[in-house]
Amino acid sequence: MLAVTGIVFLLAVFLPPRMRRTGWLRYLVQAVSLMLVAVLALASVAALLNRDNNWYTSWDELTAGPAPAPTTTHYGAEPAAVTTPAATRQTPTALQAHPEDNPQLGHLLDRDAEGGQYLTFRFKGPVTGQSNDLMIWLPASYLSHPDRFYPVILGFTGFPGSPATYSQSVDYGQMIADAAQQRSMREAIFVVPNVSPGSYDSECVDGDRSVHGMSTPKAESYVTRDVVPWLRQNLRTIDDPRAWSTEGYSAGGWCSAMLTLRHPDLFGTAMIQSGYFNPIYTGAQQWTEAHDPTYDLARIARDEAPDVGLYYYSSTDDALSWPAAEAFRRSVRAPTSLSVNTVPVGGHRLDVWLPGMEQGLQWLGRTSPYFAPTAT
Repeated sequence: MLAVTGIVFLLAVFLPPRMRRTGWLRYLVQAVSLMLVAVLALASVAALLNRDNNWYTSWDELTAGPAPAPTTTHYGAEPAAVTTPAATRQTPTALQAHPEDNPQLGHLLDRDAEGGQYLTFRFKGPVTGQSNDLMIWLPASYLSHPDRFYPVILGFTGFPGSPATYSQSVDYGQMIADAAQQRSMREAIFVVPNVSPGSYDSECVDGDRSVHGMSTPKAESYVTRDVVPWLRQNLRTIDDPRAWSTEGYSAGGWCSAMLTLRHPDLFGTAMIQSGYFNPIYTGAQQWTEAHDPTYDLARIARDEAPDVGLYYYSSTDDALSWPAAEAFRRSVRAPTSLSVNTVPVGGHRLDVWLPGMEQGLQWLGRTSPYFAPTAT
């Protein structure tokens, strides 16, 4: 397509001035030619971006109707079936019971909000010393029920990405609210740490080297040793690891899987939308050795078999994620549980993952006693 664009551009430059006829016809031909060049240039850029990001895998996907029903397969242990939702018996501290007095959150709260609300602030981790934006969604009942404790979902975006994807493009908080209203799950707190701001691709790892003057990421420790303890201290979160889940798409799906498999003491489940199972670094941002066993999730699943539940959603024509999922699933053994939902087409894009996010919340409500809907 680039070659065609170049040929049309040359024709637009040299052909109209050589036309024998003058006047409006020559100018019309030149205007149409330049417009065609612009359209072809945009199409060429779109084609290159699509090739690099695998958004669409065929022309048919551009005109396809609603996504077909997914096919579900299970690996390792059978997914748990919740019969009795778990009850919590925790007593809130003064800081937890009165979020309006919280020095970091209080001024952000809207006490008149009718639904859930997103709060974003800069959070510097006391352990790692690293600072990132932290976005929190509090469910509608959080302010009106100061004695109620909630399960937690940590969300991770693709790269490049922003927490705003979860609050604007997706509105994941509203997804949780809708699922709770439909009695598919109970209300939950949703938290998105921005561990890969701008062009900085941390891959959620603790790096062991500096690259071109860029600071070495300590993203894994930032999440597990800074963010999680802060949430437990400041918000009314249920203590049990089964009440903590992760969610992510693309690179964020890698983060979700990695954090849950490496930290089953913190997270009981992971919801992965077209993620992968080894870090895929951007350009020169190679923060660990290639094939570092520390972050080889297939090895962890095979050798350690952590007692966690994984939900995976992807189209099978997604060249970035699906081959990685096929390789990983062969390593899963009990007590690890992997549920794989697939659709045949869709590529690697957000509108493919939206149904997967909704179905992931339903799966969470069915398999985790702390996310299962309660009687009240």
